[in-house]
Amino acid sequence: MREVTFSVEGVLDALAAQPAKSPGGGRAVMIIAARRREGVTTAAAHIAMAGPRATYALDLDLKRNGLAKALSAQAPLGASIDGRLNGVSFYSVRSASNAPLQEAAPAFGFHRVGRARTYVGVFDSRALPSGARVSVSGAPDYWCAARAGGADMVVDAPSLDRSDLALRVAPHMDGVVMVVGADRGAAPAAIAAKAALVGAGANVIGLIYAGASAPVMAIERMLRQIG
Repeated sequence: MREVTFSVEGVLDALAAQPAKSPGGGRAVMIIAARRREGVTTAAAHIAMAGPRATYALDLDLKRNGLAKALSAQAPLGASIDGRLNGVSFYSVRSASNAPLQEAAPAFGFHRVGRARTYVGVFDSRALPSGARVSVSGAPDYWCAARAGGADMVVDAPSLDRSDLALRVAPHMDGVVMVVGADRGAAPAAIAAKAALVGAGANVIGLIYAGASAPVMAIERMLRQIG
């Protein structure tokens, strides 16, 4: 992950201005890039700690737990609490033969970050049966449960050059923010990524420029600049 400084001012204000996808006071935002190593996890960590109310921070790359590692560098993580919201999970587990499996104990849990009102998800693959496979759901139920409880959700998504997972989840977010690097080729990749996200039904609300001398967050104006 690139070590850059982000300005995320305006992200949460822009998110709050979006019509909610489902009832409740919370909002869900996805942070994503067209290409890997643009600094998505760093940006997501900053946003997750900036909110005024309870925030769940979740890394869709379950094996990596990158967002939890980033936030644990800021403050110790507390004990694990059930990662299901109103009894709903955002993933399912199947055996090697593709039969549905019930978890004896959830492999995913949230941990409070220090004394903040931020809770970051950690996935422990050791809790799964040998050979089990995990699949992230494309249904809206989990994100609706977060909104219904009044909490915000910050989702760190794998870059589109690694996986199309974000295209299944993004339509259920209240907003999607793209991280765009300053190097050659960043703008064309971002244009293609934005088109893919919008085509999948995502509400792309802005950009975070990373790696520039003075990275800034802008809403709509910068989106128009890249197409």
